[in-house]
Amino acid sequence: MRILLTLTLLAALLSSFQPSFAQVDSVEMKATPAGYGATKIAPAFKLKPRLGLGVGSLMFYGDLGRENRAYHPGSADMAYTLTLTNEVTSFLDVTLYTLFGTLNLNEHTPERIMNLQSQIRSGGALVTYNFDHFLPSDRGADPFIGIGFESFEFLSKTDLYDANGFRYHYWSDGTIRNLSESDPEAASAILLERDYVYETDLREMNLDGRGAYPERSFAVPITAGVQFRVTDRFRAQLGARYLFTFTDLVDNMTGESAGPRQGNGRNDRFLYTHCTVNYDLNPLKLKRKRTDDPFDGLDDEELMAALEDTDGDGVVDLLDRCKGTPPGVAVDQHGCPIDSDGDGIPDYRDDEPHSPHHYVDGFGVAMDDEAIYERFLMWQDSIPWKSARQLNEDHARIDSDMSRAKEVFRVRINRNSEGMTQEAINTLLAQHDVTSQIDGSQEMILIGEYEQLPDAVKRKVELSRNGITAAVVSRQNEEDDYAEVAPQPELEAAFMSELNDAETADDHIHFRVQVGAFRGQLSANIFADVGDVLAVRGDDGLIRYVTSSFDDVNTATRRKTDLFLKGFKDAFITAYRGGVRITLAEAGMQVRDQSKDLIVDRETRVVDESLVKFVVIFGDYTGDIPADQIDRMLDLGGVQPKRQAGGNTLFMSEPMDDLDKANDLRDKAEIKGITAPKVSGLFNGKAIPIDDAIKLKKVGPRQVLQQSNN
Repeated sequence: MRILLTLTLLAALLSSFQPSFAQVDSVEMKATPAGYGATKIAPAFKLKPRLGLGVGSLMFYGDLGRENRAYHPGSADMAYTLTLTNEVTSFLDVTLYTLFGTLNLNEHTPERIMNLQSQIRSGGALVTYNFDHFLPSDRGADPFIGIGFESFEFLSKTDLYDANGFRYHYWSDGTIRNLSESDPEAASAILLERDYVYETDLREMNLDGRGAYPERSFAVPITAGVQFRVTDRFRAQLGARYLFTFTDLVDNMTGESAGPRQGNGRNDRFLYTHCTVNYDLNPLKLKRKRTDDPFDGLDDEELMAALEDTDGDGVVDLLDRCKGTPPGVAVDQHGCPIDSDGDGIPDYRDDEPHSPHHYVDGFGVAMDDEAIYERFLMWQDSIPWKSARQLNEDHARIDSDMSRAKEVFRVRINRNSEGMTQEAINTLLAQHDVTSQIDGSQEMILIGEYEQLPDAVKRKVELSRNGITAAVVSRQNEEDDYAEVAPQPELEAAFMSELNDAETADDHIHFRVQVGAFRGQLSANIFADVGDVLAVRGDDGLIRYVTSSFDDVNTATRRKTDLFLKGFKDAFITAYRGGVRITLAEAGMQVRDQSKDLIVDRETRVVDESLVKFVVIFGDYTGDIPADQIDRMLDLGGVQPKRQAGGNTLFMSEPMDDLDKANDLRDKAEIKGITAPKVSGLFNGKAIPIDDAIKLKKVGPRQVLQQSNN
């Protein structure tokens, strides 16, 4: 954010100086059409920005890496830059830039073993000189030198722990272990490997007592290089930029540091060598003094284009306010078709060229008072007005009150403990805009999203005619819970009458992918990688899990394949048309086994059972782990520590396919005195409740009984 603010201020400063620095066009005489005479084009200022993208290497010169001779091109890391350059004069350029890069430093010497990764973000400005005073004007390359000022931030971290939370200890034999070589328990130390995940902020170590010092500073860059003119628009630049910073804290080592960490007392520096490609943006001419001559300031090419009359109506394009007039149509002096009665409909397509007033329909025919009033109501209402005119007018007046906060109306499906019938479920899923949402602590099924209440009421009536009980809910802010809207019996009756009078069939076909139908609610973790699953409970005891709607079968097929790869091996496609579920054959798909092409759901086991595992969790610890518990877990063998995002560590067994083995291991852990071990489930590597794991995997009655008794 600070870098963005710096660049914004620099850009504003540059633009404020631009008129005095910009190049000036030469004065020319242009021939103009008869009647306008010769025109002298005034000098025009031009802004000529060049946008550049660069890639290069960023090398660090500080205290870390010095003893290991890390100052060479092989130690550099990739960095990227975005530049915006404007030519001030023929020999001076001003460049705004931002740079992004990552430093990786590792030092391994007898005196110290350290590593560092620092994210570098900077932004600044450069002024460069290209020796135009001494070089020929037709040169193809410009050598340059320059100086500038920049602000930068450094986010420096070090890698002290492996993926399981064990700290690295470097032994004299070159190995890395979890205990110090001088530790009394060193004989039991285990080998570690660096994971190269830099997880520890250097400031948190507080090695020199500085606390959380700012990770930002300023620098003075000095640059040199050469720029090649590839085309009129493109330029390629090879250069180097050496940055003298005002800080010695990038590697957290200074001249005041103690012991092996003591530095040389000099501020840190960077060297950025790069290749940049610049594109000359289309120069924008600044506004000129307005004259009465419309051809003033046009060059030859622009003048020829302005003199064209593409529609052949006798008015040149520059002066034609209505380009594209059909051939043979009479036009006025501005090139627009004649409109004798001024009703906005030109005579050549006006069925009544001399209307008595300006209130006409799309054909130019005057409307009577009743027609004008009906048009006004249609403009004011958001639903067909003829069925319930007065009701709609009332709602229109309410919605036009700008002092009221804007509400959002949706239709909520009312669910009961018995669940919905198969027919109602099919009708519900036939709605393309049905979604589920957590409102407070409750999951709701919602349909549609409307700005006006009558639209939501109409949708509710349509659903009720198909056997789905629903209610209209609303909220004014996204953070609010939905509140049920009071019933609208008069409006519902009007819509019901209207729907009975005019039936409309929707022939559009859309598809969903049904993940499965289970007895009982499953953990949300099972569907964590799916993302768009809607759960619908039926009165047959099954809970259907289906995806969102797709407009074409190819997209649905790709979604089904994606689910297959995530372990849902028997997911299948369902089709809907006209508010009902149809077979895949009716949707135009080729079905090999017609007996499986059903519109009634059956209980399914749709996951890859090899992805369902059982583990024993021996403990969940934050901070120090009791020594006696560690000893007991080591006696069991095969215990794996897993560092969690919250900072705690889980100690668990290896995943197992057999629930009996997991129960036996839990019993052994209890016998050894491990506190409250428990069996848990995994699906595709993610934790799920044990009950869900049992549902998804075929296990014997004895296994389930043993688990329930514990």
